[in-house]
Amino acid sequence: MTVLRRLVIDISPLRESRAFRFIFVARLISLLGIGLLMVALPYQVYQLTHSSLHVAGVSVTTALSMFVGSLSGGVLADRHDRRRTIQLARSLAGLGFLILGANALLAHPLLPVIYGAAVLDGVAGGVSSSALMALTPALVGRERLAAAGALITLTTELGTVVTPSVAGVIIATGGVSVTYFVAAAATAVTVTLFQEVGAHPPTGSVHEPPLRALLTGMRFAVTHQMVRGALLVGLAVMLVSGPMVLLPAYNDTVLGAGSGVLGLLYGAPAAGALIGLFTSGWTGRVRRNGRALLLSVALLPVALIVVGAGGTTVLAVLGLAGFGLGRAVNDTFRFALLQQHTPDELRGRVSSLWLVQAVSGTAVGSLVAGLLGNFFRADTALFVYGCAAAVLGVLLCAVLRPVWSSTVHTAEPVADRGK
Repeated sequence: MTVLRRLVIDISPLRESRAFRFIFVARLISLLGIGLLMVALPYQVYQLTHSSLHVAGVSVTTALSMFVGSLSGGVLADRHDRRRTIQLARSLAGLGFLILGANALLAHPLLPVIYGAAVLDGVAGGVSSSALMALTPALVGRERLAAAGALITLTTELGTVVTPSVAGVIIATGGVSVTYFVAAAATAVTVTLFQEVGAHPPTGSVHEPPLRALLTGMRFAVTHQMVRGALLVGLAVMLVSGPMVLLPAYNDTVLGAGSGVLGLLYGAPAAGALIGLFTSGWTGRVRRNGRALLLSVALLPVALIVVGAGGTTVLAVLGLAGFGLGRAVNDTFRFALLQQHTPDELRGRVSSLWLVQAVSGTAVGSLVAGLLGNFFRADTALFVYGCAAAVLGVLLCAVLRPVWSSTVHTAEPVADRGK
């Protein structure tokens, strides 16, 4: 029973911090709303244009806008009240959802309006995410950062698992416009819940011009050994995530299966991540968190090698579930390590760099995997990519010596957790 208690996800941040409880619920509701758009937008764009190019165009527009919003949000979070920054950003996103809903009610919805709303949603999402990452450590304290990271990641994975089926039901019964209005309502609830978090201005004051302030944050991230190491590990994780684009070809040419099995393959990483998160209680007790961070990277290429070499549905699902589990554990440790070593006055800008690498790293990894898929069969491409990623993981362990030897500091830096 004691062993089981140590494995179960640590919810102490929810028990001890009233403000973090509101953030957890608000983020979960927000992600459920945003997840509806991940289905509704591609569906509507394809119905209007019958063009996969436009579907990809809206996705790229959102990603590029999030890139800009993340960098801007990092600067804003280090200059202004972080709670208020999140509320304003989510309010703008909600306005975009309302515009999408009204546009969908037209007899002939306008495609430029959809692209414009994608820009607004991407920028707002980037700003609010950077500010939220900067705000969290002040609510839970250093000794609970791993637990808080696991809980925040849990909201993301739950949204990924739940929303696609919910969006399908809403679109089928009420139409795509209802989906947008539900997302807008969820955003309004989110903004209201954040009011209970209280004011949280940054501890320092930034007087530099915005661009120079951003460069200051980049300079800190590059010169600080631990922060640089955590960001490099994050970039490696995003690059390793690229081969997911090979799954349709793998399902078709290797497994010879239909859409049902493809759905299992895409859902397996999320299922593995949930298993890793629900059994993440041990992560808060690991003193050598840097070593655990680097070792978790090694699980990801091993999972890809299993998928590539296995050639069966069972091994593919198990390998992809292992991939998701390793990614969730890595995210938990990386969040704790990054926030532990970043001063509060720089947390917004450093958090924005983490979000930017997530967008850019996955895009680059997907491109490389796609190129491999043109030269090799899907299983061979996954195997080759996994082996290359394993070499990268070994190099990281060798190069990032300070991260390998990092230990948890349990000093409590915050005076108010919002109880």
